Amino acid sequence: YRPHHRALEEAVGASLAAHGRCLVIDCHSFPGTPLPYETDPARPDICIGTDEFHTPRVLRDAAVAAFRTAGLDVAVDRPFAGALTPASRYQKDRRVAAIMLEVNRSLYMEEETGERGPRFLEIKSLLERVITSDLAGAAAKGLRS
Repeated sequence: YRPHHRALEEAVGASLAAHGRCLVIDCHSFPGTPLPYETDPARPDICIGTDEFHTPRVLRDAAVAAFRTAGLDVAVDRPFAGALTPASRYQKDRRVAAIMLEVNRSLYMEEETGERGPRFLEIKSLLERVITSDLAGAAAKGLRS
């Protein structure tokens, strides 16, 4: 935990020093069936996690539109909410934008075996495009001063 967050702090600081802004994309997967401790039964294809301070609306909207255009079911802050931001910048530095992308494992893998599913390459390619094009462009617009 600590080494990861220390590295995140350093990377964000370096981005701010070099570019005057930073976009943190926190990407995870979640099981197609809720785990026993999860209280929200929602299981969209994609969950977009946001933070009121660190997720510009243009960034959230770009993520939702990109995944919906690809025909996926998208929910915002359901079943998971929030976006990772370094503690030293949390709720303090608007130059740091953050968004969480949660991908339903049933989209890209056989959950029982852990093997790649038939849509693995399609979903991988979609994520690459959304991150490098859609979100990067939206963040640039949302973080302009």
